Amino acid sequence: MIVMDSNLQPEWSTEHTICSFDVDPQLTARLPALCGFMQEAAYHHAEHLGLGHSQLSAQSLAWVLSRQRIEISRLPAWGESIKVRTWPSGRDRLFFYRDFEIADESGGLILLASTAWFVINTEKRERVHSDFYLNIDLPDVGAHVFSAKLERLKGCSCEGGDPMAVNYGDLDMNGHVNNIRYIEWVLSSLPLEFHQTHSFESLEVNYLAEAVYGHDVSVCTEPAGSFTWAHVIRAKGDDLFRARTVWQGKQAS
Repeated sequence: MIVMDSNLQPEWSTEHTICSFDVDPQLTARLPALCGFMQEAAYHHAEHLGLGHSQLSAQSLAWVLSRQRIEISRLPAWGESIKVRTWPSGRDRLFFYRDFEIADESGGLILLASTAWFVINTEKRERVHSDFYLNIDLPDVGAHVFSAKLERLKGCSCEGGDPMAVNYGDLDMNGHVNNIRYIEWVLSSLPLEFHQTHSFESLEVNYLAEAVYGHDVSVCTEPAGSFTWAHVIRAKGDDLFRARTVWQGKQAS
């Protein structure tokens, strides 16, 4: 069993100011920018706990994001300061869970998120035995921000758009497509006019398989209910990524 130092911090906080390159034409933060802030906070906390990239990479291991749910009350504006808080929120035989809160300058919560992770062997490109993270003695684990478990999403029946080649700029430190890039692709599958007249409420994602340099991927988006869209990213006929987004109509100004 890997036993943690009792002096380690059970949660981690970082602060950010929304910069010009983080915002969309409405001058509000893009969701992928907020996902980047959360990912960076998780990275630093894992390093602090002795289970981060530097420690795992020495063993040819890496954390991989598998599922994610995000609920947003509002997107922060250009120039606003925000605080990201994250903590381990449990584990089972499938996943290691980590949750997040983002608050604005007044302390009001504007985003809640829950994520599920597992470990892969980066040389064999396969999942390691679940005992690796079941035998980790975590610091005081915080509560889940959502009562329901992260679910496995259904696929789409629609055809994808024109294939896109995975290029160098899409890759992360593990040599496959960065998880945030998938979110950028599905949000970009909705037209500009839709983004201008709707605001984002929630996102659920499943990462099913990795995309690597040279893959041709296509994005499929179809309605899945009132203000709800289902999204799939495919390569060679296989689903690599599934998502569900929920929106609301913007109030006329």
